[in-house]
Amino acid sequence: MSMPKPRPNDAIFPDYPSNARTFINLDSKLLPYWHLIFDLCPVLLKLDPPDGLKIFRRFMSWAYRNQPAQDWTFHVSLCRWLLSSKFSCDVNNAHVESLLSAAAARWASNDYSRAKGILVACSVIPAITLEWKDNEAHQGINFQLLPPARMDFAWSPLTASGEKGFQRWLRIPE
Repeated sequence: MSMPKPRPNDAIFPDYPSNARTFINLDSKLLPYWHLIFDLCPVLLKLDPPDGLKIFRRFMSWAYRNQPAQDWTFHVSLCRWLLSSKFSCDVNNAHVESLLSAAAARWASNDYSRAKGILVACSVIPAITLEWKDNEAHQGINFQLLPPARMDFAWSPLTASGEKGFQRWLRIPE
């Protein structure tokens, strides 16, 4: 029995994205950065559908010139850049919260200090993110009880759960 010939409209790999060729244009050395950005913050793809390449290429050009830290603050650097880029008018709270959450999650998975958690805040588009290092039952924090972060981006290591763990806001350097 012979295999039927595929019709012209039949896809060989129907689940493979139709824009997959776009990624051939990315240098393989940059691909991990694309994944670092869009795997952790897929909501950013809505700013530049379908693949985020305009945002990615412009940010990476900026990053090449400005050399942002490659630690947990990388996503904060991306957020700062987005808020000053041509995409800024389309950036909303969900985009900022996504980037702050990615930064906080990277901090929680890589920090070895005695801090139990982290708060990351943006005052440009008001947002605060809370992340704990472990899965213990921690109290939430009423963000309304905290003093405002007077910097564009700030963070605070938390020494205990609840508001009593908050000490002060520290500026996230550019």
